[in-house]
Amino acid sequence: MTTLPLEQLMSMEVYSASRFNQKATQAPSNVTVLTSADIRAYGWRSLADALRSIRGLYTANDRSYTYLGARGFLRPGDLSTRFLLQIDGTRINDPVFDQAQIGAEFPLDLELVDRIEFVPGPGSSIYGANAFFGVINVITRRASDLEGARATLEAGQAGTRGGSASYGWRDADAELLIAANRGIIDGRDLYFPEFNGSARGLDWERFTRLYARGQVGDWSMSVVHGERTKGMPTASYGQPFNVPGAQTLDRIQLVEAAYRSTVLPMSGELTGRIYHGDYKYEGRFINHVPFGTINLDRTRARWWGGDVSLYLQVAQAHKLVVGADYQYNHDVLQQNFDIDPYASYLDDRSQGKRLGVYAQDEITLAQGVLLNAGIRYDRESSTGGVYNPRLALIAELSPGTTVKAIYGSAFRAPNSYELFYGIDNQGGQLANPDLGRERIRSHELSLVQQLGASARLTLTGYANEASSLITEVEDEEFGLPIFRNFGKARARGLEMEYERSFRNGARMRASVARQHVSGGDSELNSPRWLAKLNATSRISGAWHAGLEGQYVSARKLISGGEAGAFTLANLNFFSDGLTRHFDVALGVQNLFDHHYADPVSLGFRQHAIEQDGRRIYFRLKAAY
Repeated sequence: MTTLPLEQLMSMEVYSASRFNQKATQAPSNVTVLTSADIRAYGWRSLADALRSIRGLYTANDRSYTYLGARGFLRPGDLSTRFLLQIDGTRINDPVFDQAQIGAEFPLDLELVDRIEFVPGPGSSIYGANAFFGVINVITRRASDLEGARATLEAGQAGTRGGSASYGWRDADAELLIAANRGIIDGRDLYFPEFNGSARGLDWERFTRLYARGQVGDWSMSVVHGERTKGMPTASYGQPFNVPGAQTLDRIQLVEAAYRSTVLPMSGELTGRIYHGDYKYEGRFINHVPFGTINLDRTRARWWGGDVSLYLQVAQAHKLVVGADYQYNHDVLQQNFDIDPYASYLDDRSQGKRLGVYAQDEITLAQGVLLNAGIRYDRESSTGGVYNPRLALIAELSPGTTVKAIYGSAFRAPNSYELFYGIDNQGGQLANPDLGRERIRSHELSLVQQLGASARLTLTGYANEASSLITEVEDEEFGLPIFRNFGKARARGLEMEYERSFRNGARMRASVARQHVSGGDSELNSPRWLAKLNATSRISGAWHAGLEGQYVSARKLISGGEAGAFTLANLNFFSDGLTRHFDVALGVQNLFDHHYADPVSLGFRQHAIEQDGRRIYFRLKAAY
């Protein structure tokens, strides 16, 4: 089977909504689960590829990074800070920018992913900061899924080539998985009408990922390393056009030791972990004066933390989760300087702490009626303490019909970049250490209707109110950019998703989202309509195909114009059991070679940047 049948998906248990396993229909959120089978069927090559197939989500790319938007909110210049990104439940948003990195800089190869759980809506009642628009939990595969030696080779247009290798071993009470991944993309020459010329050989990308995980009994240890270097072809931030040398480097490393055990005599589970992270960013920018010299923008962050949670089945109709987590950012460095001749413009060193305690209670009020209530207290060193509740009433009105009414709030604390990055003597921007936190309150009502054994319909309506949004504005006195708690936003929307499986093993998922955001620059890069289609089926014998279609309506630009609406189609042919040891895949992104552009921030002379046309990829997999 290339994808899970819908009946199995309907009864699938999810973890990320409540920090314990529960049926998706009983979770206090409409969780979307993307499996390893989906990744294979559609040939997704990055986490961004997978996420933009989810209802209500969309992305934008400025040729340096890919950013994620939800329910109509993705202002140009936002760094995906309003999503909490996790690997196996551990936060990987960096302490400098708080960015959820979803492009090639994401440090995990998708070949190692068992499933992706996306929990939409405010999640601070259980996860704290950054769980503003949703929580993304990427759950890795185990050695039992990848036993033996495996390798993948990939080649494609625009000078794309790469490979990965893994080895999995397991015994009765122990297992080990190690993996490595390397990719190179030469890129294409890009024409920019704003410069009346082409950037030649500058849109390149290199990435390396390493992963290891070992487990003995209830104890496990994992190591994640990801490093990506990307050329900058856009002449952003006032750089000269078509001059080689500009690039960004992102490197993240995470080491974790974890414990997970059943609690007896009560039916429950105790989990705990400690971790240490290291993040480095380095931007090499080309100066106009003196022409061709290098300005280096550098950040470095080191942190450690831990968390513990206890899940208890207190009674047949009562489930309780309590927990606490702590993170200490003990070394956060931000620097900006010219290399030769040397001149320093910024050298900021800071520290930060976050502490959170939470409790969540699930009570069965009557047959088929659940009340899920949770609250969390967080204290951040930059903004002090804050409470965030979540309340959900989940009712099974009849077999196959479930209604969920959900209220929740969330917050985002200002990050080190927004607080302390300032280069006022170079015409850059001003720091603002007095920034406060952002807040959001959300109301959501949804209907999940099972249509027989093979189809499901989900309808959702929501209303979001966000306040004190951290917004980049122009300082009245100095005329330089500065971050302030300035913005407010209201969002209203409806989402509909239909899923169906067929007797021949084919499966489809289609969604439509209508959304409206109001409030200052929150309307920028905010499409009114999103539509998605994913379908996969066996063609003949071992051969299968996966088809994606995506529609994004027009989005407003900073300049006052619009980035036009567009429709994309992606097609992936792949084998399952072609031979005992080999399988192949042939994928085509942007099948019809449509031209479209994404809005970008004030740091660009362009107001929208054209995205890739048709690209073809070939992949060979071997397992022994």
